[in-house]
Amino acid sequence: MLATGARIGEILALRWEDLDLAAERPTLTICGTLVFVKGQGFFRQPWVKSDAGWRMVVLPRFAVGMIMARKLAAAGNPHDAIFASRRGTWLSPNNVRRQWREDRADTDLAWVTPHTFRKTVATLIKEETDTKSAAAQLGHSSEESPPRTTSPNPPKPRTSRTSSSDSVPTAGEVPHTHCPTMRRGDEPGRRLR
Repeated sequence: MLATGARIGEILALRWEDLDLAAERPTLTICGTLVFVKGQGFFRQPWVKSDAGWRMVVLPRFAVGMIMARKLAAAGNPHDAIFASRRGTWLSPNNVRRQWREDRADTDLAWVTPHTFRKTVATLIKEETDTKSAAAQLGHSSEESPPRTTSPNPPKPRTSRTSSSDSVPTAGEVPHTHCPTMRRGDEPGRRLR
């Protein structure tokens, strides 16, 4: 989350196929989120909160190292999830938040939440570049506030560009080449957010 500024549901919905670690500048495509369907549990919704949320970000070096180490230790799972449970299912954002609260309980970091990472990335990018780049990195369509759409077919995906592989990336646009779209209703039990 700190490497991308992505929402917790977007991070937990990542699949290995959404990564391109072999590129000169390794990227991650954010093209889905986790949703909960009563009686069925969590599933990956193949679109994000808004059209602007469908984006490609350049990963900083520390994130590439973490993901590569995770790939070496990861067990296979039917969802191709990067962050799967021990049983190979999608991780619940609520369970991840609870575990995060427990892990930082006896520290001075009680104020740090998953959303804190998102705000931190936005602030860093805004200070290094501008508000427009920060909004694009977070998947907002404007600088003022995030949109409230659920369209699975964004007009243009975004990619981040960073001047240093150790810094938090900034955003720009590139052609979208993977993460196929799915229309609403293609999967039973889908709930719109």
